[in-house]
Amino acid sequence: MKLTKHGFTLTELMAVVIIIGILAGIGFGSYQKAIERSRFSEGLAAGAAVQEAVNRYYYENTDLSDGSRKYPKMAYLDIGLANAKDCASKNDYCVRTKYFEVIVNNTGRVYAYHMKGNTRQLYYLLWLPSFDSSRAGEACVPFGSNTTEGVDFCKSMGYTVQSGSLYYKP
Repeated sequence: MKLTKHGFTLTELMAVVIIIGILAGIGFGSYQKAIERSRFSEGLAAGAAVQEAVNRYYYENTDLSDGSRKYPKMAYLDIGLANAKDCASKNDYCVRTKYFEVIVNNTGRVYAYHMKGNTRQLYYLLWLPSFDSSRAGEACVPFGSNTTEGVDFCKSMGYTVQSGSLYYKP
């Protein structure tokens, strides 16, 4: 009688493990990029909603059109953001979503800072109001010490036209 061996050799098993490891490494990088893109969408939606509300506030309160324009507190804006909460600073001009802190500054500009815990990360989004003397619209701005990564991310999201450190959507 002839004996037949069943099973795989150690070399074959190691080759399969190495291939699976390589595929998992590639997949994890793509997964991380997909997660950051979805977080970016949250910031984009929240910031755009606040900017629209700020524009409505100024159009409804035309008596503020002189040089002493006041910027509105979040309570004055007619919006509701899902899962919104107060910012850590308890600032009346700020609202926090899961991954972003959205702030209205004293010129009516809206900033959506990408947050990790209580630390600003990688990039922020900026909306310039229609009455602003500079270019109106939205921009992606690299943030922090590793601005190269922020620039790459802004470019990967389709922001290409540069003006200083601002990346506009064409």
